[in-house]
Amino acid sequence: MSPPIARKPEENPFSDMGIIKFWIVSSLFWICFPLSLLVSYLVVGRTKTKQLVAALIHDFLQTLLILLGLLAVIIWAGYYIISGLF
Repeated sequence: MSPPIARKPEENPFSDMGIIKFWIVSSLFWICFPLSLLVSYLVVGRTKTKQLVAALIHDFLQTLLILLGLLAVIIWAGYYIISGLF
């Protein structure tokens, strides 16, 4: 019996993009969402489309976490400043 072939994990080219280039790709994707998903699937294939969607979801969740942290700091600072007035 031959040993099973080990698969190398595929690198996601979208996670290595610069911030400006990924911002442009992301903006175009979300602006034309239903059509862009179909075009991406037809042009670059299933694997690259899955990698793009994974990178977009990761970027969205990261942005959401940063905004929630910023909101928590603003609420805490507001409470700290207002409670000091009374």
